[in-house]
Amino acid sequence: MALRRAARGWALLAAAVLVAAQGVRAEDAPARRIVTTNLCADRLALHLADRENVISVSRFAADPAVSIVAEAAAGIPVNQGNAEDIVALHPDVVVMGAFNSHLAAAMLRSLGVKVHVLPLAESIEEARAAIRGVAAELGVPERGERMVADMDAHLAALPVRARPVRAAVYQAGGWSAGRGTMADDLFGRIGFTNLTAEAGIVGFGALPLETLVASSPDLIVFESMGDGPPSVAGELLRHPVLSRNIARVSVPMRLWACPDPALVDAAALIAGAAP
Repeated sequence: MALRRAARGWALLAAAVLVAAQGVRAEDAPARRIVTTNLCADRLALHLADRENVISVSRFAADPAVSIVAEAAAGIPVNQGNAEDIVALHPDVVVMGAFNSHLAAAMLRSLGVKVHVLPLAESIEEARAAIRGVAAELGVPERGERMVADMDAHLAALPVRARPVRAAVYQAGGWSAGRGTMADDLFGRIGFTNLTAEAGIVGFGALPLETLVASSPDLIVFESMGDGPPSVAGELLRHPVLSRNIARVSVPMRLWACPDPALVDAAALIAGAAP
């Protein structure tokens, strides 16, 4: 065991020396060897960078159920997010998610690898900041600005209801999105009232079915992840009371899973479903 740990340490050190020997990328030059270890990082990197410069992605990047860049990601080598594999790729920059291993990020930084941690985004403003942050790290800030401008233009073009639509996100097990979530921010931008926030829930929390129905929703937003096996938690979404004079819309998870332009598609889908 000790010999194995020592061998791994020497391998990491040797890889770090090779990374250093390749020279440091100029801060204003586009990164040419990009590694992403998180779905949202995959999506932003493949939107912002030239595909040939993304040399490794997470295992979710090519999954069309959750990824909007599945076609672009097809054929790009997949990594498991551990430092040993990543440093051997000699990346210019590694983009990780907030829930990726902090140990891996710390180890990579200690070996001289540039790491950018993509923060969580629970509003359009935070999504803009996330896009700009990744674009800057990849050396393509102008592409980030174009992405933000395009997203803002499409958001501004969405119709806003004169009379607020009373709506709620409802997920398996009765989980819902309250105040301080991306869904809450999107609702506000299209003139919707978030019934879950109105019920006093902050962040994600359980919204009793009785509370939801008693609040007289005009629209219920369900989140879909493609075909999956039936579950006890999912049965709640098929309760007959949710089909009585209440409009419904299913939003694919991939549309609002990450801070990128797909958020506009989610907002447009919800806005168009309102009665």
